[in-house]
Amino acid sequence: MAAVLERRALAAVTLASLLGLAAQLLFFHQPLGLNFLVVTALFLVAAWTLHDGTVPLRGRDLWLPISALTLAAFCAVRADTPLLAFDFVAAIICVGGTVAAWSGVPISALPVAGLVAEGWSLTERAVLGAADVLLPAWPRLRIAPKRFARVSGYVGGVGLAVPFVVVFALLFSSADAVFARSIENIFDLKRIAEFLSETPGRLFIALAVAWPAAGGLAALWRVPRDQATTRVWSLLAAETATVTLTLIAALFAVFVSLQLAYLFGGRDTLDAAAISYSSYARRGFFELIGAVALVGAVLFGLEHLVRERGRAYRAAALTLLGLTALVLASAWYRLDLYQQAYGWTELRFYAICAIAFLGLALAIFALCVVRGRMSYAVQPLALAAVLVALSANAIGPDAFVARANIARILDPSGLPADASRTFDADHLVGLGGGAIVELVDAFPRLPVSERLQADVLLRRELSRRDEDRRPDWQGWNLERERERAALVRARDELLR
Repeated sequence: MAAVLERRALAAVTLASLLGLAAQLLFFHQPLGLNFLVVTALFLVAAWTLHDGTVPLRGRDLWLPISALTLAAFCAVRADTPLLAFDFVAAIICVGGTVAAWSGVPISALPVAGLVAEGWSLTERAVLGAADVLLPAWPRLRIAPKRFARVSGYVGGVGLAVPFVVVFALLFSSADAVFARSIENIFDLKRIAEFLSETPGRLFIALAVAWPAAGGLAALWRVPRDQATTRVWSLLAAETATVTLTLIAALFAVFVSLQLAYLFGGRDTLDAAAISYSSYARRGFFELIGAVALVGAVLFGLEHLVRERGRAYRAAALTLLGLTALVLASAWYRLDLYQQAYGWTELRFYAICAIAFLGLALAIFALCVVRGRMSYAVQPLALAAVLVALSANAIGPDAFVARANIARILDPSGLPADASRTFDADHLVGLGGGAIVELVDAFPRLPVSERLQADVLLRRELSRRDEDRRPDWQGWNLERERERAALVRARDELLR
């Protein structure tokens, strides 16, 4: 057993080192693009090479590696910053889930307590990194378990303190200019960029990838596998939870009745109440989204704390979910009214994505309440988030926003009478990527005043770019390449 662990430890360090070497070659002076897909695929290949062939793999966990590769691939397709950040983080999370699944952990069948334990274990392995596999396996397993547990406690303390330290640092920076200047000096971006431009920067990139990769590969055969039956103690009586849900549902019922009378009553009802539909739509949208999310959190918590789930409890929970769905519909309707009045923005697009996810989440919660399986709701929720993210990637937020707003200008006949008909070309150019492609394609069809506005902004954008320079393949991105080609076409059109 010790010899097997020694060989696996050596293989993990070797593959992680090669991955770090590849990462510093792919990411040095390159933006996030095709390089992230390559590194993700290489890590999954290394993990598959090292996984224990005798451990049964479950088909229900197959969505994890597929989602990891798909999200990483979209990092080479979309250039929208928020979407790119989500794809990057979600791909790393799916890679971690893949490692746990290939180590024999039934990720898709774990309750929430088991998922938390597995996530904590994987995070510890990634932070400890190569230190977890460089020491000889046999002495560490025989002599140092207590010392290793103490190190894990220290690591956990660091992880718990980091968010609080960040929040307090931001508060202190806002309160004191001297402290803020000190923080800026410590985290000087120019100094960091200069550091990363030298040879130590390459070593830093290699180590930043190889270290957690070694810990992740080590987790393939040392992830705890006894969390499937872990359960949170029951603390609440069924009557307490039922009354809580009933009172919340009563408040929601009053709110929904008002929504049915005013908002869903149409324009005539709002006009009779002397309420501008655009101002009414603008007010309270994010509060409603927050209320829906809070209902999900409350119900999720009660399901894990209640002792028994009788018919009254299930009826109250399903009633609250139904009323919450109407509140979510109200939020969507408000956003639709606001969009009709003022057009699309990137934030409104992501708000629609949030509504879609919350709608799926409510359906998942309802199914879990009926089946009594709320402890297993995290995996369907994660899959719903991945599906919404993939749909957003397939649509392309910046191109969609630009296309919809240009259509408002070209054909305003379907807009409400008091809707805004201004064309914000500055916003479209600021989105970049697909938005610039749509603006350049529609340039000849724009009205004269809007075309002059777009002309000025495109010339300004061309003055900032070197549109003839093609990027290296490591940082290649489909949307950025289409943007570059569109700017070349715009330059030729403007010169003519």
